[in-house]
Amino acid sequence: MENTGLSKYTIAFGLSLALASVANGLLVIVKESSPAVQAGMQKLTGHHWITHSVVILALFLSGGWLFAQMNGGQGVRLTAGRLINTVVRGVILGGLLIVGFYLLGD
Repeated sequence: MENTGLSKYTIAFGLSLALASVANGLLVIVKESSPAVQAGMQKLTGHHWITHSVVILALFLSGGWLFAQMNGGQGVRLTAGRLINTVVRGVILGGLLIVGFYLLGD
């Protein structure tokens, strides 16, 4: 394993970004497909998009913290190239989920 020079938090929150991006796409699909879910989310904060944002932000922050605690507190170990690849793929997949849903669902 090469020494990437990336901190455990850079890697952890990069992975969390990829995870949150995919979860964001899935939450859009679930929320827009189910009026009951959307109504429940609206009741929580007054608007479903506010609840959506809070959920994804909480997932991002907790995911980053959890990834940083792995390996006995040393965090996940990845090369810079692998981290970039993972982040890009996660963001693209999250975007494709949303675009695909609206193209096929509407």
